[in-house]
Amino acid sequence: MQLYNTPFNTNKHLIYFFTFTILLNWIFSLIPVLLGITNTILGEIIFYLAYTSPAIVGLFFISTIYPQNAKQDFIYRYLSFKKMGIKWSLLTILFFSLTFIISLIIGNYFNVKTSGIDWGYIAIFRPSQITYMLFASFILSILSQEAGWRGYAIDKLLVRFGFIGSSMILGLICGIWYLGSYFTPNQMPYNLAQYSLFDAFLFIPSIILLNFIINFVYINTNRSILAAGFTHMIHNFFNVQLLLHCPIKLCIIAQYVQIIFGLIFLTYMISSNKFKQKVNSEIEQIKLDDFEFELDWQF
Repeated sequence: MQLYNTPFNTNKHLIYFFTFTILLNWIFSLIPVLLGITNTILGEIIFYLAYTSPAIVGLFFISTIYPQNAKQDFIYRYLSFKKMGIKWSLLTILFFSLTFIISLIIGNYFNVKTSGIDWGYIAIFRPSQITYMLFASFILSILSQEAGWRGYAIDKLLVRFGFIGSSMILGLICGIWYLGSYFTPNQMPYNLAQYSLFDAFLFIPSIILLNFIINFVYINTNRSILAAGFTHMIHNFFNVQLLLHCPIKLCIIAQYVQIIFGLIFLTYMISSNKFKQKVNSEIEQIKLDDFEFELDWQF
């Protein structure tokens, strides 16, 4: 495949990115299932390689297609804590911890317990377990996905389809990307499917709404990939790592809470003129940056 004779920012490259990212994920997700090694260390290593596909493909395109100044811009937005800031990091933690706490309260009301897990005790006397969950969330979001989703794909989608369209498209692609997890034991989609196919189907709308939330933070931090990755990481910690230790009924309650909160948030995004202006400003900045990068690429 020849990458160098066409402008660096094209629909063709974006289609390649999504195709290769999905195929790599499906291949690595299904190999342990087909070989019958899903409950082995090797099987888990192969499966989790599937999560790296957005970063692998995204970094490949960035390193081979992007001009030098576009690469530098990517690195800055991916690594800069200054650009990420503290405000949206704190709001992200507040938002997802609130959805988790509300899920626990509703679960307790319906007598759905947390399998006797005392998170307060664990946090104080066994902090290494919490640290491990945070590290796993970090690996499965900032390191393995956001270099592709937000680092490569979203800006191109924003220019072509706007905020709503690009978030919907990327959310649907992420939902398709997760299909391999429906066949892998101990993964959230698999666990949901064992209990209810309807609730397993709702996992995809929840992923779409998550993409709206991540993109909202991404726009409000002037397209900080690190801020988007941190949002993804905190979601994974509260709504994946913690919930995987809970009964499936509580996971289902949490999914409904996430969807309701996501829809409320989506209503705000659609109706807020201030946010629309911010989106338009960032899209214009993307176009300006691309024009400057393209000039440097040609010369």
